[in-house]
Amino acid sequence: MTRGRDLMAGTFFESAREPAFIMDPRENRVVAANDAGCALLGYSRDEMIGLHVARIHPSEMHELGALLSEVARNGRASTIKLTCRTKRGTFLPTEISLHSIAIDEGIRILGLVQDRSDHRERPTR
Repeated sequence: MTRGRDLMAGTFFESAREPAFIMDPRENRVVAANDAGCALLGYSRDEMIGLHVARIHPSEMHELGALLSEVARNGRASTIKLTCRTKRGTFLPTEISLHSIAIDEGIRILGLVQDRSDHRERPTR
């Protein structure tokens, strides 16, 4: 199987400003992460590759599973209800958009993540 760092090397994925991850839905592991994604969660790329998704969503695997089922049915899904745990252990409120992609190795899930910390910390009027 292709290593995650080779999966999308040299593509728009690597240089995208939006945090992006690719996961193997069978193993629930990250197989690729761009620089913005690594920076958001505080991991090096080597630490991200192979990381089990439960490390990022420790108490939300049921909700994530439901979202992945929607991706399997519709090809995409999104939510603002999940948080991502950083390497330091802090939790970031996020907006996550998941997309099914087919590559030589099989179906993978592209996750685009936006940090919503500022949005949730704003006072309401």
